[in-house]
Amino acid sequence: MNEILNTKRKVKGVKPDLQAGISYNADLQRIVRQIKKDVKIIVDKAEPPGYVRDSWVGTLEATIASIRARWTSSAFSAFAHQIATKFVQTSNRTNARKNNVDIGINVYAGTPELLDNLRLSVAANVSLIESIPEQYLTQVESIVMTNARAGNRPSVIAKQLVKQFGVTERRAKMIARDQTAKLTGDLNRVRQTEAGFPYFQWVTSHDERVRDRHEHISERVTAYGKGVFRWDNPPLGDDGVPIIPGSDYQCRCIARPVSQEEVDANIKANRVVKGVLR
Repeated sequence: MNEILNTKRKVKGVKPDLQAGISYNADLQRIVRQIKKDVKIIVDKAEPPGYVRDSWVGTLEATIASIRARWTSSAFSAFAHQIATKFVQTSNRTNARKNNVDIGINVYAGTPELLDNLRLSVAANVSLIESIPEQYLTQVESIVMTNARAGNRPSVIAKQLVKQFGVTERRAKMIARDQTAKLTGDLNRVRQTEAGFPYFQWVTSHDERVRDRHEHISERVTAYGKGVFRWDNPPLGDDGVPIIPGSDYQCRCIARPVSQEEVDANIKANRVVKGVLR
């Protein structure tokens, strides 16, 4: 455990690295745009220049299969790993620096739990990156082949593909935002507990977008204080599964480190409800 240098100052908690999330989203959007260029090849082949229909449909199927092969190749997997690693490492460095300032300790050391967390985060993001072309091209194939077999013109197909491109763009943006929050939540949990803070206070972003469940959690008075929970026994989400700030989908809440001394002070001042653990 790191030595706590300052226990008197009330720490605030570390927010997600928005710049890392913006950079990550930019990388994902570049992938989406490149897939869109490949999809244009399919649209260009959607007007059969005197082909027999069965032969034309077969040409479209072969074109889609060729594009899919590119985006499921080992080369793309390696590229996805590169992007995920950059995102996780950048977020980790920022989180370490901000926790160092917030908590007042040296939290740069890579403990086994922290390193495991980083490896798992990279793996999770690689899977998400790989899912972008997988889901996008599956939808493209369905749109193209359904319309081609129905005899619809390329203009009809193109219009539907534009709509699907927008869906994929938004999904990539949500992945970047959601993963930025999740990674921050996990890093805060590891660093705060290793720094000697067994508790955290759930802090919302204090706006109209805060979901009701998270507002309830932040206002709940427990045996440790208002909105205070143990890291090893966090509150439950809407589905009854334990959650921490940032772990719920698109959650913007953060965890403020709470020491045993602060909990003892809450108990002494009768700012707790005995028996309410989460």
